[in-house]
Amino acid sequence: MSSSISNCLLLTIEVVDPLPFRAELREVHRSALGAGALSDEWAEERLPAHAIRDDFVFLVAREAGEVVAFGYGYTGAYGRWWTEHVAAALSAEQRAAWLDPPHYEIVELHVHPARQRRGLGSALLAQLLTRQPHDRAVLTTQAGSRKARTFYAKNGWQELASIDFGAGYPPYVALGKLLGEQPEIKALLTCD
Repeated sequence: MSSSISNCLLLTIEVVDPLPFRAELREVHRSALGAGALSDEWAEERLPAHAIRDDFVFLVAREAGEVVAFGYGYTGAYGRWWTEHVAAALSAEQRAAWLDPPHYEIVELHVHPARQRRGLGSALLAQLLTRQPHDRAVLTTQAGSRKARTFYAKNGWQELASIDFGAGYPPYVALGKLLGEQPEIKALLTCD
């Protein structure tokens, strides 16, 4: 038993102001998405713009003090680029169910590849959902990522529609989840 415990690491999950950690977060972003990711633009432009939105929550997971994963979201609203693209792809009935009521948008969720498949992404996602005020949440993920689509299905998300964000973007799919009580997780023990 002691040998299996020695392969375990304690990960802590906490709410942070992400702006002081942009360099560290950029590296997790790039590691999770690959070399072609617009990680510099995200860290310098998008993240600061997102941080001032209503109900913004940013979580990090740390292992031995190092950020190994993060996720964030905020209350969605019509008139924003992402929401308008998703709205255009949904039927009127779907818009009424998912976007018209107050809803939470999961914007980014990334786990360093060396820390994936240990429950950390699920724990971060569950915590984001417990810390926001709405009864529904939406997100998009790349349609070609079977790994991401399986992950979200495992976590209770339903696929709503295919999304075309325009030239330069791969195909995406929108997902939604109606929310109930979620357990609060502040730390996670992961083992090899």
